[in-house]
Amino acid sequence: MRLMFTKMPIMCLVFALLASLICTNINIANAETEDFKIGIVDISRVYEKYQKRIDLDQELKEQEKEFQDEVNKKRKEIIDLDEETQLLDLGSENRSNNENLMERKNVELEGYAKFAERQLLKKYKDSFENIYQEVVRKVEEIGEQEGFDLVIKNEEADLKSGKIPDLQFKIGIRTVLYHSDSVDITLDVVEALNASYSKEKGE
Repeated sequence: MRLMFTKMPIMCLVFALLASLICTNINIANAETEDFKIGIVDISRVYEKYQKRIDLDQELKEQEKEFQDEVNKKRKEIIDLDEETQLLDLGSENRSNNENLMERKNVELEGYAKFAERQLLKKYKDSFENIYQEVVRKVEEIGEQEGFDLVIKNEEADLKSGKIPDLQFKIGIRTVLYHSDSVDITLDVVEALNASYSKEKGE
C-alpha cells in the first residue's frame, strides 16, 4: 500500500508536466499562427480588371484587324485578276502575263499571312508575359509593404468541360480549395496595378 501512495504523487507530477508542455506547445503554435500572415490572389480576376491588360488586348485586336484587312485586300486583288484572266484568250501573251502575276501575288499573300500570324503570336506572347511579370512584382511589393509571409495564387477552375483530360487538368492546377475572404487581397492588387498604370499614362 505504501508503494502505491508513493507512486501516485510522482504520476500526478508527470501528468502535470505533460499538460504544461502540451499547453506550452499549443501557445507556441497559436503564436506562430497569429504571426504568420497569408494572402490569396485570384489571377483571373486581376487579369480581367487590370486596365493595362484591357488596353493592350484592344490594341492587339486592332492590329489583328489591320492584318486581316490587308490579307482580304490582297486576296481580292487575286480574285479580280483571275476573273480578268478568264476573259483572255488561251495562249495569249496577256493571259500568260496575268497568270504569272497571279502566281507572284499568291506567293506574296501566303508570305504576308505567315508574317502577320507570327507578328500577332509574338505580340500576344510578349503582352501576356509582361502583364504577368507586372502582376507578380506588384504582389511582391504589396506582400513586403503589408508584412505577408506567403501569398498564394488562387484560380477558380471552370469545371464545365465535356472532356475528362481537360477536367483533370483544371482540377490538378487548382491550388486553393478554401480561403476566408479576409485573406483575399485580389482587389488590393488590382487597385495598385491600375493606380501605377494611370501614373504611367500620365493621367
